Amino acid sequence: MKRIICLMLILFCIASIMFTGCGQKKETGIKNGTVEDPIMIKIAHDNSVQTPGHKAIEGFKKEVEAQSGGRIKVEIYPGGQMGSIQDTMEQTRRGDIQMSFAATSLLIQNMPELAVWEVFGLFDDKAHAHRVLDGKAGQKMMEYLEAENLEGIGYMEIGFRNFSNSKRPINTKEDVKGLKMRGYNSVQIKAWEALGANLSSLSWNEVFTSLQQGLIDGQECTTESFYSAKFNETQNYWSLTQHIYTNWLWYANQDFMDSLSEEDRGIVMDASKKAIHDQREEADRAEKKNLELIKASGTIVNEVPLEARAEMTQTMNEAVSRQIIDKCGQDVYDMVMEEVEKERHTAE
Repeated sequence: MKRIICLMLILFCIASIMFTGCGQKKETGIKNGTVEDPIMIKIAHDNSVQTPGHKAIEGFKKEVEAQSGGRIKVEIYPGGQMGSIQDTMEQTRRGDIQMSFAATSLLIQNMPELAVWEVFGLFDDKAHAHRVLDGKAGQKMMEYLEAENLEGIGYMEIGFRNFSNSKRPINTKEDVKGLKMRGYNSVQIKAWEALGANLSSLSWNEVFTSLQQGLIDGQECTTESFYSAKFNETQNYWSLTQHIYTNWLWYANQDFMDSLSEEDRGIVMDASKKAIHDQREEADRAEKKNLELIKASGTIVNEVPLEARAEMTQTMNEAVSRQIIDKCGQDVYDMVMEEVEKERHTAE
């Protein structure tokens, strides 16, 4: 009888421990975060704290923490604190951090399908780009993150790349012929050479000195990069060729997103949509301000007609489309081109 009583007591203790353990897991698990034990979202990126991208993430943090009543906390690590873009992608993939973002052009090594966004003259304007990225094509392209244990959140904006030089304004594709400019990857070099430019392979850090010393006549980049790098001090012309639109792809760890309750996932996604909207608006305001500052510094800014841009980028794409398709695949290329054309004249 004593042995039976001891055995019953042991079984009772084991059952109590298991019940208590399960109860604790339910209270502190990621789907049931509390103020005492919140769900943590760590976001790392390489932007400075002054950029529209970082400001948008700060807005995301404020919105998520407010809407969740403190059950979800957001920690932001800007300015490359957690390493390079490749580092933070790997950390997000492993789940060491929960989110990051990067230009899709920098993720092609891992996801070659994203090379489709490198087609020249893909979008007529920002509104056109937003419709495509927020629509079927943009959502479909984010599916390729799944193989890396990542989930796409949405696309923020870096903006259009334009052309600067010290010789003449660019109004037609013929104006590019003979100019010496900086090159940095095989697709870009081949495309500009198709217009008759002479390319020199240079790192970003070498560009200012090369422009200043007249080793090259021009270069291409976004308006924000042009002004922040002080290229206006060496360049007489800033022509708005808008030949490439560069986005920031915001992504998260797939396991983390799957672990969220329906309510918490809704809070995260709603806050991210608001942050993306705010980031695009802030990026647009910053670009307009920078254009005014560039003009005030003495650099001549000229619009390039859409027809001239189309003719220019057609020549460039004829030179590199096969190279892009070999990376992204014919099916991906055809799907995106169809959606781009469909959204070309659709009112926002």
